[in-house]
Amino acid sequence: MNTLIIDLPAETYKRLEAQARKAGKAPEALTLEFIETTLTAWEGAPSHTARELLQASGRVRPLTPALRRKIIPGVTLDEVRGAVSRAAGPSLSEIILMQRGPKP
Repeated sequence: MNTLIIDLPAETYKRLEAQARKAGKAPEALTLEFIETTLTAWEGAPSHTARELLQASGRVRPLTPALRRKIIPGVTLDEVRGAVSRAAGPSLSEIILMQRGPKP
């Protein structure tokens, strides 16, 4: 057996203790169960793209209808990147960052 020491915020540990009590287990035993279950799920799960992971976490949203109407059929992302890189001015990444505005 190996030992792993994890510093948990007080609120997280309270939640862990409460769940362990409900399950009739020690917090350490429940934590080991969580880790084993998660590792098994990850090992058996197909690999995901960054986009899929971002969508699952709610960090990527579908395009609005207004943005969808601006898409030119048949034009690829590589073509857009090429056109933007040949144009004078900021890069596509810089444009996106400017449109997002400052972080809160």
